[in-house]
Parts: sequence; structure tokens; C-alpha cells
Amino acid sequence: MHNKIVFLSFALTTLFSTVLNIQFKTSLSYVGSRESPTSQESQVIALVNGTAAYNYDLEMEQIALRHYAFRAGGSAGANETANWIEEHFEGLGLESWLEHFEFTTWDLLSRPSLIIDEDGDQGTTSDQTVIPSFQCEHYSWPTPSNGAFADLVILPLPKATSYTEIRNNPNPINMTAWNAIDTTGKIVLIGREVRWVTPNWMNTFFDKLSKQPPVAVVYTWWYSWMAFTPPMYSSIGGHIYWSSKLPAGFVNYGDGLWIRNRENALNVSACVSVRSIIGTGVHYNVVGRIRGYENPEKLVIISGHYDTVMCGGFCDNGAGTAGVVELARVFADAVDRGLYKPGYTLLFVAFASEELWLVGSINYVKQHKSEMANVSAVINLDCIGSDEFCVTETNSVNGFDLDQVVLDAAQDLGITATVEKPDGSDHKTFQNPSGTDGLYYSTWGLQAGISDAEPVQSSTMLISYPLLYDDKWNRGSSGWIHTSYDNSTSTEPPLNWVEPHDLEDQIRVAALSALRVSSSSQDVGQTSPFPWWTVGVVIAVAVVAVTVVYFVMVRKPPVKDVVQ
Repeated sequence: MHNKIVFLSFALTTLFSTVLNIQFKTSLSYVGSRESPTSQESQVIALVNGTAAYNYDLEMEQIALRHYAFRAGGSAGANETANWIEEHFEGLGLESWLEHFEFTTWDLLSRPSLIIDEDGDQGTTSDQTVIPSFQCEHYSWPTPSNGAFADLVILPLPKATSYTEIRNNPNPINMTAWNAIDTTGKIVLIGREVRWVTPNWMNTFFDKLSKQPPVAVVYTWWYSWMAFTPPMYSSIGGHIYWSSKLPAGFVNYGDGLWIRNRENALNVSACVSVRSIIGTGVHYNVVGRIRGYENPEKLVIISGHYDTVMCGGFCDNGAGTAGVVELARVFADAVDRGLYKPGYTLLFVAFASEELWLVGSINYVKQHKSEMANVSAVINLDCIGSDEFCVTETNSVNGFDLDQVVLDAAQDLGITATVEKPDGSDHKTFQNPSGTDGLYYSTWGLQAGISDAEPVQSSTMLISYPLLYDDKWNRGSSGWIHTSYDNSTSTEPPLNWVEPHDLEDQIRVAALSALRVSSSSQDVGQTSPFPWWTVGVVIAVAVVAVTVVYFVMVRKPPVKDVVQ
């Protein structure tokens, strides 16, 4: 009899403990927005320091400016930056390492140059003019060591009064004028607008180059209404000429107009020098790790790419990489202070060679394909710190929608954020490994073998606008990535582009989002107060049950007494 009472008490105690455990575990799951962060969340995100992130960005910019190829993927500047990031991770107390992969490399031995020669005799120098704004395209094919010297010719573009006119209803190329110009063995100057989304112009241009191969191509802005922007370099913009082995470069509108006028007056020659080195070598992804305390096999990746095109890359993507390093510092500090213990493992990854079309993240997934099913979320920082903050759209998986987590975090911090359609950056490799595998092949002719990798639907990019020069027409003001304006002076008047306070705000949103997607053994993700009323219900049920047992089984006479 007494054993039954003990057993019943044990069962009730187990039920009580189970209810408490269920309620506690439920409180760790992020399910929606609150009006403000929890006390613990506030303590962690208060550690974010925009000035520290800005200073990280300055250090990476200085590395870029020490190298002719800046931080181009596979260059000396990129490798120096990878080591710098790894040293910072290590200094913060993270487990850290470099993950290398073999791929095409590109670097520059000297600063590229363009010289206009008025008499066609390279031996005389008094008539030569160095064009100061000239820069080669990203991943340009090299010239001979002494440069490519040839007659310069100009392919004129049609009249156009605005950006909108060219994008929507462009006038046709004047084929009479173009047919009169033989580009074979020449240096060709042409407006970069020829490569805007106008297939009839672009196809006509590339068809002419294939039939009459020049020795180099030099772009400029053709129209006076483009004079506001410096040369703009596409990701691996020089790679499109590799099959024809053509060097390519860019001059600004003012220098281009001067060359056009000199050519029309004197029929000038030119010498282009691009001392690039193309080979195969090592690229480095950089990883820092804080191990999870409850489910360390589950992974949350916070990432950004550190390579650039032909500029200092302060926004694209020094800002994002600085954000990753700052978040690594914040979370390491929070763990050391006992403010936070991540339930999942946090990986801070600086990807190489995104500007080569996601090459770094593709090789990361290739090396970690077996782990993809354990990746709970990817928060990729690319070009943060500008005025308008955005998060790319994600699909809801098992009731979890990462873009909504980010939007809620921004709202709870009083920061405006909007959703945009998915864009191209390293998060896409995780979200759509099959598609990026196809991109890898179409761009480089290589198979990555990640088409069968488990997609991580909860992968998003945090980005900010204005971003590009054409945001002048799309959003009302210009951004300057992939141009010489993408440097720390852009944070000052008159541009006031990427600024420390915007950088800090957007990193804070990333921090709060990461807190909420990595369950914490310290209840960081609690979405509502613990429902203590359930404790009362359980206690009441237990008291009633014990009382009933007592009166039924203790106070009731034994059966044998009744029979007698």
C-alpha cells in the first residue's frame, strides 16, 4: 500500500518535472517579434561597437591599397588579408584556421598604364601623355612585358539623352561608321555603356571584335550625363576576353573625352601596359569557431567575402568582413563574460573570391558537403553600412523563416529594414547549391560536385543601398562599389556614403538575429514570460491526487474486515 503511494508520488513528480522541462525548452524557440529585446539579448548586442568595425575596415583597406591588385581573389593582397582575419579570430580566443583550395590566381606586378602617343613613334617621348585615371579590368589578360603599342581607334555609340533611354529604347548602332573602322591589331576605345542590358549593342560589339581582333580594349563613359561616376569594374570583367587574349581597361569620362578629341584631331596611337600574372594557386577561406553547448553539431554560419575588384573595397566587402570580425568579437566576449552560451556552434567565415562568382563559398560547401544538413542558418553580410538596410528573401522551413527573424530583430531595435528578392552573393551557394554548381561550370568550365549538397533554405544576405552608381536613377542617390570611390573617404562629405553609425546598427541587427537562431542554454531566445501558472496547476493536481489516494487506500478498511 505504501509502495503504491510512493510510486504515485514519483509519477506525479516526474509529470511535474516534464511539464517544467517542456515549458523551458519551448521558451528557447524563436517564434516571433517582441516589442524589445530581452535583458540578456540587450546585454549582448550592447557589446557591438561600430567604431571598432569601422577600424577593422580601415585596416583591410590599407592592405588593399598596398597592392596593385588590391584584394583580388588569388592575389598577394587577398592572401595578406586572409592571414590578418585569421590572426584576429585567434586573438579573440576563437578556434581559427585557414581552409585552402586550388584555383586560378591573378595578380599585378606593377600599376597598369595607358599612354597616348601623338606621332606613332614609341621612341619619342615628348609627345606622349600618361592617362592618370587608367586602370585595368578585374582579371585582365596581360599585355607583353613592354606593353601593347598600336594605333588607337574609336567605336562611336548612338546619341542618347539618358540612362532610361538606353535601357528601354536604345537607338541602333551606326553600322556605316563602325564598318568603316578596322579594329584588327588596334587599341579600341569605346563607351562602357555598350555593355548595359542592350543585347543589340553588346552583341554587335563582340561580333566585331571576333572578326577584327584588336590588341586591347579601353572603356570610358561615352555620355556627358555619366561624367558623375568614376570607372566601374565588373566582377572578373577582364575574364570575358581571355579566350581572345585581350587586355582590357577603363578611363574616366574626362580622360576619355580628351582622348576622343585628340584622336579626331591627330589620329593618335597608344600603349597599354597590364603586367598581370595568371596561374593556379592557393585561395583561403578563413574560419573562426565558437562551439555550441547543447547541440554543437548544429551550425549557424555568419559570413562575408573579403576579396575586391579594382578598388579599396571599403564597402564591398570590407564592411561586411569587418562586421563578421566584430560579431566574432562580440560573441566571444559575451561567452567570456557569462552573458551567453550558444546552443549551436557559431562559425564565422570570411570567404575568398566571391567576386570570381562565388568561388570561395562553392569550395567551402564542396569541402563541407556532409555538414550541410546540420547548418541551421546562414547570415551573410555583403555591402552593409549604406543608408537603406535590406534582407534577402528566404523560404519558410519547418515554421522558421530567417528573413522574418531579421526583420523582427530590426524592428525590435528600432531600425528600418525591408525584404528584397534573393541576390547574388555567398548565401546563394548554400540556398541553391545545384544552381551555383552550374554557375561554376559556365564561368570556369569546372565541376564543383555540390549539386547534391543539402540546400540550406534559411540562408540570407544583409545588404544596404545605395550600392551602385545606377542607384541614382533607381533609388535617388548613388552608391560606389566597384569604383575608386569605394574607400574610406566615401564616409565623408560630399558622399556621406558608408558611415559608422549605419554600420553599427546593421551589425546589431545581425547580432540579434544570430542570437535568436542559435538556441541558448541561457534562454536568450525566450519569446514570452515563463508560464508559471502551469506550476500551480501541476501542484494542485498532485495535491488532489495524493488526497484521493490517502482516503481511498489508507483510510478505507481492509477487504477482509468487510467480509467478516
